[in-house]
Amino acid sequence: MPPAFLPTKPRIVPSDWTVVPATHPPLRGGEPVAIQMSDGAILRGEWLCRSDKPIAVVALSHAMMVDRRTLDTPSGRGLLSSLLSRDLKVLWFDQRGHGQSVPSVNEGASWDYDTLVHDTGCISAYLASVEPNLPQIAMGHSLFGHLALAWLSLAALQAELSAFDGVVALASSIWLDELEPSKLRRLLKRASFQALLWASLPSGYFPSRKLGVGTVDEPRPYLRQMGSWVSRNQWTDRRGSSYLPGLAKVSVPILSVAGQGDRLLSTPHVQLRLWARTNGPLEHWQLGRRFGDAIDPNHMQVVTSSKLRPRWDSIADWVATPGRFDSVGGQRR
Repeated sequence: MPPAFLPTKPRIVPSDWTVVPATHPPLRGGEPVAIQMSDGAILRGEWLCRSDKPIAVVALSHAMMVDRRTLDTPSGRGLLSSLLSRDLKVLWFDQRGHGQSVPSVNEGASWDYDTLVHDTGCISAYLASVEPNLPQIAMGHSLFGHLALAWLSLAALQAELSAFDGVVALASSIWLDELEPSKLRRLLKRASFQALLWASLPSGYFPSRKLGVGTVDEPRPYLRQMGSWVSRNQWTDRRGSSYLPGLAKVSVPILSVAGQGDRLLSTPHVQLRLWARTNGPLEHWQLGRRFGDAIDPNHMQVVTSSKLRPRWDSIADWVATPGRFDSVGGQRR
């Protein structure tokens, strides 16, 4: 019998990526994978699956200034483990220049937000080449969540692009004045990027490790592009084209998850305002004591606090719900 899930249109995928021999050790004993972009950058990660018959494939990636290990915290008992306890096949990978992916800014590399969006499209194309008959879900903490949304927006307007069939956005939003009702937080966001850009001026990158605010340093062009959204109230690529228009045509199922203790980076109401601009099934979960959780998680605790393990299991259940993505068709290419 044919699989329950079938694309409604053939996929025409980005061609400027290739799988290369993986020379890095896996972090969780999975199958190492290395995907080289056309500019030579290599995205590294590993495939993990405990099921003989997975029902979906998940691309799992992280926030800025950290790497994929945050999604396996505590080690062996984190969000990743919840996903692996279901019938899911997981590509757990590091963004360009983060973790095991090379080269990093400390090795002379640089990139901007658009480059990461394009990398995200290549990940989607890669998933389709490996598992063409399974729905592909982007599960992203912070950065990777809105990278997936940006790519879906582009794909909604360009029928030839490969696209995800669903998104789980974990503490993931962008900083635009029109999304933020608080004048104080708008000022704090502007000041934050001014500080990031000032600190990145001497070296060309923000020294997250040296300042003790992260484990990965970030390049100045990337920070400058994101900072321009705050100053101009526009979510745009480097040419000035907006990522917003395509959102109304994004029709895939989305789960938005936000923490009550996230006071600035992705507050629950701002996150909802962004993801509600899509036009498919949307669920918005808030994590906190008001909702039966043990803590009011901050931005990082949404994916790192073991006290949220029951919620991580529920997120895995949401993805693994039979039939959830069977009728997606709308954006499956």
